[in-house]
Amino acid sequence: MKIAFFHELSFGGARRVCDEYGKILAKNHTVDLYYVDEQEDKSAQKIFTNSFFFQFIPKEQKKGQWQKRLYKDTLELFHLAKLHKKIAEKIDAGNYDFVFVHPSKFTQAPFLLRFVKTPKIYFCQEPLRIVYDDFLRRLPKVSLPKRIYERGIRRLRKSIDAQNIAHANVLLANSKFSKQQIKIAYQKFARVCYLGVDITLFRPLPLRKQYDILFLGQALPIEGYDLLENAVRFFKKRPKIKIIERGNDGISITDEELVAAYNKAKVVVCLSRNEPFGLTIIEAMSCGVPVIAVKEGGFLESVVNGKTGLLVNRNPKKLYLILEKLLNDAKLRDMMGKNGREDVLKNWTWEKSVARFLKIVASHTLYYSNEAKRS
Repeated sequence: MKIAFFHELSFGGARRVCDEYGKILAKNHTVDLYYVDEQEDKSAQKIFTNSFFFQFIPKEQKKGQWQKRLYKDTLELFHLAKLHKKIAEKIDAGNYDFVFVHPSKFTQAPFLLRFVKTPKIYFCQEPLRIVYDDFLRRLPKVSLPKRIYERGIRRLRKSIDAQNIAHANVLLANSKFSKQQIKIAYQKFARVCYLGVDITLFRPLPLRKQYDILFLGQALPIEGYDLLENAVRFFKKRPKIKIIERGNDGISITDEELVAAYNKAKVVVCLSRNEPFGLTIIEAMSCGVPVIAVKEGGFLESVVNGKTGLLVNRNPKKLYLILEKLLNDAKLRDMMGKNGREDVLKNWTWEKSVARFLKIVASHTLYYSNEAKRS
């Protein structure tokens, strides 16, 4: 097959999905990447058959600069749409079997979906959360004019996202939870295609445990950091906590440093609110480290409670009790760590994820072939 990939993502889970799929598919197919970013990504040339870079530099906005905020919410999106139309024309001229579209850091569902004529598969990692998520869509406590402006802009972004996603031929979801959220938000059916982990990179290492708890994410309520802080207050002696912020907005670390961090932790906690899937869970399990996660979102699908990790309600006292139990029982941690690694090898590799993807592609192609025959 000849496949086009598209994304405009900062480094993170969604971009890792794009790169990992590219690595595997490019072994047997022509896979060209079209991407929008501020700077060219040299690593893309090593992954994809060809990579085509389109520069887009958004304006920086500081607090109080309402003119720039207005520009970013209007004209900047207009210029981005024009760029996507140009990219769509190049993709259509490439005679691809389909284009595999990944999310946009600017609009969630990218403008490309509405412009490209080539059949498109969109991996919807999550709906636009500032619109559809009960926690994130709460308006900030600001003056009335600012609240009116924020409400209007969110309506605009909701409209853009909905119009873009309506043009996808096939929707993929990273979990059953995400599939349900997509149905609620867009009234569209999505096929579940679970994600994976690089088992050769994320693996157990003979490193000394240096901290009790590893927390990946920003120290914000949406990440569940408030739950962790409230839970550790019950300890007579505060456990040693390592916090790693991933992505462009946090502390940048290499994959090797991340793997080492997993292996140096006794327990990894995942407490994000309504996390669509969460690569942290399976990365930790692949490193042989037990996980504790809240009973929400995609965590319910990746953690085998009592075997590969422990699930807990969003309650500080209950989280404390589970943390205390696991931190004081080395044998239980070892057992769950081994079980987690085995579960990843069996169910959560990128190869298995891509195999699911290709099966969905094949069934979709067959569907359209049958439709063509009937007509």
